[in-house]
Amino acid sequence: MKKRKLSDEELDEMLSEAMVDCYDDEEAFMGVLYTLSDNLSFPFKAKALGDTVEVIGIDDNKSSQGKGIIAIVQKQGKKYTIGLADLEPEDKPENAKWFEMYHYWLEKY
Repeated sequence: MKKRKLSDEELDEMLSEAMVDCYDDEEAFMGVLYTLSDNLSFPFKAKALGDTVEVIGIDDNKSSQGKGIIAIVQKQGKKYTIGLADLEPEDKPENAKWFEMYHYWLEKY
């Protein structure tokens, strides 16, 4: 991930909102997952393993605390899944802050 643009305070505030009323790690994970699902602007282009893919959503069923948040991507008409942390968004700048929040959460928790 590139150098952060948001401060720790801004990221902590975003995470606090995502994890409001969460009482354990699993609930916190689900709060972050649903926050990203609600706020990322799908579809968007991202780099994955050196290729450009189209990110079309988040796979709630494959995502878990152990695996992380799993994105559904599409390339040349075929769908794949990949860890959201392994993606680097290329368009839709409004998504950058949500990726920052997710990487910050991964670092902290």
